[in-house]
Amino acid sequence: MPRIQMHFGAAVPEACIACDHRPAGGPGKILKWLTAAAALMSVAACAGRSDLGYAALNSEVPATRAIIVTPPGGPSVVAVLQQAYQNGISQEIALSTASLTSGQNAFYVSLLNNTAGNTELPETLSLPSLTPDRIEREMEERIPGVAMQTSLVYVQNKFGPFGFATGRSSRGDLCLYAWQQIEPDKPAVLVPGGAISVRLRLCDADASVDQLLRIMYGYTIAAYYRQESWNPYGDPPSPPAGFGQPGAPMYPLGLDNKEDATVIRRRVLSSESRTPSADEISGRLIDKDTVVPALPIPQTTAPLGGFPVVPLPPDE
Repeated sequence: MPRIQMHFGAAVPEACIACDHRPAGGPGKILKWLTAAAALMSVAACAGRSDLGYAALNSEVPATRAIIVTPPGGPSVVAVLQQAYQNGISQEIALSTASLTSGQNAFYVSLLNNTAGNTELPETLSLPSLTPDRIEREMEERIPGVAMQTSLVYVQNKFGPFGFATGRSSRGDLCLYAWQQIEPDKPAVLVPGGAISVRLRLCDADASVDQLLRIMYGYTIAAYYRQESWNPYGDPPSPPAGFGQPGAPMYPLGLDNKEDATVIRRRVLSSESRTPSADEISGRLIDKDTVVPALPIPQTTAPLGGFPVVPLPPDE
């Protein structure tokens, strides 16, 4: 009876220790078995993996990639949601909010690369024409519950005319909704140019209409398409008449006796903010029998809101 010896944890007869335990078929069959085992392991790993998918097409990009740059002094950009299309791109640029009204202050901007594209294709951007009904629906969606009144005043910024509406929310905030569509006056002959659509939703607890409109006047478009045909701004304006011509002098500010409104307003504010003396208030004695009537105390004119106050020069 042969002795039993433990070999790798199993009882193996001593007579079989020196036997060849290789399976029949040689190394080729072993390689096939290993390949089949690796394939089974990969299939099992794929069956256990779960990739996360998203239904939304928007993606967040850094604030430095925002199409619109707000004017100095804010409001600041807090987030940018971007969606790419076959013929353009759109962004929702969330702004810092200081109001009690529900909703997020934001710029809504779309850049259209080709205005003649087929809008029936999927993932295609289109800029419909501005109509009162469309603007009304946008305001109801983005500023719900606030009665907005469209202004009939003509306004324009460096990109051209724009429209706006204002309203007071139930929480006391002043809300502004502005819209602008930038596109060339003359259509391109061969290759259609681009277009830009801008919307601004802005509510603030303490701001005035002038302060809210300052954002619409001061914003800048910082993105563009690198192709010659893309030019939604149209031709640049011509220089003023007489520019660079003899016989048409141009003076520094104030030297031609045609001061602009800023200089005149500073002089008015300087004279009105001066405190009248006691003689001016009660009457100034010229001699013993003549008294100049008292000067009325002017009302101080407050500076326009939303702009930095320039200090006045000291009295000489």
